Amino acid sequence: MTYRIGIRHGHPLIAWAMERSLSAIPAMHVSLLPETGPDDETGTAQVYDVLVTDHVPTAGTPPGARTLLMSPTHVAAPGVDEWLPDQLSPEDFVRAVVGAAGRVRPSPGDPQPTPLGQLSPREREVLDHIARGLTHAQTARRLGISRHTVDTHVKRIRSKCGAGNKADMVRLAMAAHG
Repeated sequence: MTYRIGIRHGHPLIAWAMERSLSAIPAMHVSLLPETGPDDETGTAQVYDVLVTDHVPTAGTPPGARTLLMSPTHVAAPGVDEWLPDQLSPEDFVRAVVGAAGRVRPSPGDPQPTPLGQLSPREREVLDHIARGLTHAQTARRLGISRHTVDTHVKRIRSKCGAGNKADMVRLAMAAHG
């Protein structure tokens, strides 16, 4: 499953940095949006799973997006699903957007979107063992692979899912299993 992420920010350098951070995740298709007007050259508004913006949404906000407002102070406004402090680290920003994408409600008949969909079968096995509380060494013994290989799988899982630590990985695994 690919998540469609729209970024609309008043500062071009910040918008570019956010786009670069999210584009490193294979499951993210990221678009930089103009401040106002249509989202593409054809004059058509595009549909996004998550919109990250520094402005309170207006009528020009892409429909159906889970909206993350990035601002220095907490703002509760119509059309804002979540607030992000504007001083987030790049890792926390990526985790917040990945988390928001995981909370997007699918259309009827669509499979439930999950960042875990990008994992290989072996990476899913490793994640399941880690989520059950096994150490890297225990996971390696149970799967018949080296501890180094488990370490490599964990690094790939964290990268693909935007998980900053094992607790984030466990939360993703638990959410995937209901």
